[in-house]
Amino acid sequence: MRSLIALCLCFLLAGFCKRKVSSVEELYRILDRQSILGGLFHPRRTDKNTPAGAQDFEIPVDGAVVGARFHNPGDGRPLLFFHGNGETVPDYDSIAPFFHQVGFSLFVVDYRGYGFSTGKPSVGTLMPDAEAIHHFFQSQVRINGAPAPVVMGRSLGSGPATHLAHKYPEAYAGLILESGFADVLPLLELLRLDVPDHLKSEIQALLSNDRKVRSLRLPVLLLHGAEDSLIGPENARANFAAIPHNRKKLQIIPGAGHNDLMAHPEQYFGGLANFIDFFN
Repeated sequence: MRSLIALCLCFLLAGFCKRKVSSVEELYRILDRQSILGGLFHPRRTDKNTPAGAQDFEIPVDGAVVGARFHNPGDGRPLLFFHGNGETVPDYDSIAPFFHQVGFSLFVVDYRGYGFSTGKPSVGTLMPDAEAIHHFFQSQVRINGAPAPVVMGRSLGSGPATHLAHKYPEAYAGLILESGFADVLPLLELLRLDVPDHLKSEIQALLSNDRKVRSLRLPVLLLHGAEDSLIGPENARANFAAIPHNRKKLQIIPGAGHNDLMAHPEQYFGGLANFIDFFN
């Protein structure tokens, strides 16, 4: 009788797992349809042209490589940075010194199909690639004796950054979100994607930042433009409210939109400098 019960349990569990995997696969098939990829991702190819003092990496991911660049002047807390859509690693060459001035050594990464990376971007590879980048960064890039890194994401990059802080909280000293989204479903609606009702909660669990920050114990800084018309500041407020502790800072920058927060350097880099004081 016990063996029969055990056998039945195995079949039930196998059936559950099969349905779960099928559901995830269905989710990514919907999100990665060619009809929406043009609206969700805006890849741009660039040459390396590595600047003096920087080091480039090609990080292996499943079936491709993702480009990264480390601006490491020899001191500063490492900052693993996932940039926004339409941007590339070289776009941050002239900005890296400003990060260093406030105490960060910038390690900025691309996505598949961006910069000098290979492959094509997709929703289905975004989080797995972030995990591969995390393992590479922790094992191959971090310098012995350097302080624990901070992970940061801007706009699209807020998803991978939050995912890593959620999954590997012991590896990071803090999380920074710039112009980040909260619930992913409104963004998908902007792309006119008809998400089946039975997949909505699963999409939110896998991709929504406001769901993942609920488990965080790390310090969190949220930077957002008050005039952001693409991802409104209510997203930052929702993420802030979902963080279950008080080691958090919400900085809504007056007059800033989605792509021009750095044009307000006192608020932007001043906010970064104040945040790094959490660890010093």
